[in-house]
Amino acid sequence: MAADARSPAVAGKPIRRRGKALEQAIFAAVIEHLAHVGYAGLTMDSVAATAHTGKATIYRRWSNKAELVVDALDNTLPSPDELPEGDSVREDLIELMREKATVLNSPVGRAVQSLLAEIDRDRPFMGIVIGRVVAPRQDVFWRILERGAERGEVRKDSISPLVVGIGPAMLVQRFLSDPSPVPDELLVSVVDDLILPLIRP
Repeated sequence: MAADARSPAVAGKPIRRRGKALEQAIFAAVIEHLAHVGYAGLTMDSVAATAHTGKATIYRRWSNKAELVVDALDNTLPSPDELPEGDSVREDLIELMREKATVLNSPVGRAVQSLLAEIDRDRPFMGIVIGRVVAPRQDVFWRILERGAERGEVRKDSISPLVVGIGPAMLVQRFLSDPSPVPDELLVSVVDDLILPLIRP
């Protein structure tokens, strides 16, 4: 990012942030506001104030808050390009479930939860969130199963949107019904009792 902005004084001297440091401060401010006031309550002014930058700096990069929020989520959540590297499809699935549970239990998870209120209120915006943020990360499950099929651990014909969606659906259901941390035994049970019986050769 070419723009820069002043951060709070450090040891009495203002420092200038730019590029990645400023971008991360803006994204952190977005996540904080989503978690506390939701998408409807988030404003460009409030994000700028929390990130200690100017509103004009934000508007030079993002023309509206929808673009800003989607970028913040996409850059804050674990990258969909990184797959677990376990010794079996079971290990990979459990690791991925643990990663997603950790995210849900964090401020990012509360930010994601706040967006669920927008599903019926702002469908075009949620369509962008699903396309840019949700779908690529759910696709990681698909890629893990395909890799398992190549190793002979998974029946190729068992891989379907329904099977791929079991893990994420169970996590979201638990997240919405109980805000406490997801117990590890639940994650393991979803893999062992629900997913593996459907995909074994």
